[in-house]
Amino acid sequence: MRNLDHFDELVGGGLQVIPLWANSKVPMCKGWTTWNRLQCREIIERYPEANIGLLLGNIIDVEGDSKSANDTIVGLIGNYSHPCYMSTKSIHHLFLNPDPNLQIIKFQNIEFRGHKHQSVLPPSHHQGVSYEWISSCFPIPEMPVRLSNFYRKIRDRKLGKKTNRSGYTTIYCSNCQKRSFIHKTRFNLELESFKKLHMKWECRKCRIIDIRPICKDLRKRIRENHE
Repeated sequence: MRNLDHFDELVGGGLQVIPLWANSKVPMCKGWTTWNRLQCREIIERYPEANIGLLLGNIIDVEGDSKSANDTIVGLIGNYSHPCYMSTKSIHHLFLNPDPNLQIIKFQNIEFRGHKHQSVLPPSHHQGVSYEWISSCFPIPEMPVRLSNFYRKIRDRKLGKKTNRSGYTTIYCSNCQKRSFIHKTRFNLELESFKKLHMKWECRKCRIIDIRPICKDLRKRIRENHE
């Protein structure tokens, strides 16, 4: 089966498939984190030797980088039906993303990867190894309860370490609704800057206006008032 056929089949199963350079994990498209179905299909049709990858975000990849990590994941999943495949060193397990803020979380050689990441898909080749499906059942299911609880425990532990850092606060972007960690002093400056622009606070990835000059001016005025 040609990669173009794999592309159509996987997209039909709900995956956002992107082209990767042959024998590599590197995306061929600029701005690959925003999926363009037509563009990706045209590139794969033009370069039949290309690898293919899965743009993560709505779907996550749970992977173990060691035998013990893989054993832990398999033990938590049990006989729960889901798509999974073999890569060069591990098994990749695909599930619907339970956390809209997830980009990547690592714990004891276990990775939960989501937004702004991608995973190489079968039948791609890398380092002399052909990726192969173990189970290609679609559509993608939700994470099983035991694995989901395991993920949330790890996430909350890591978030706790961040939020307990002295002087930092948690804030949600008014645009993307994603969570950010920012020093309180910096946040107050940014908040005042956005107020001057008659805008709500946005994270750095969403804002289209450079507020640094306004923050710098506010900081200068604060210092002058304290002298």
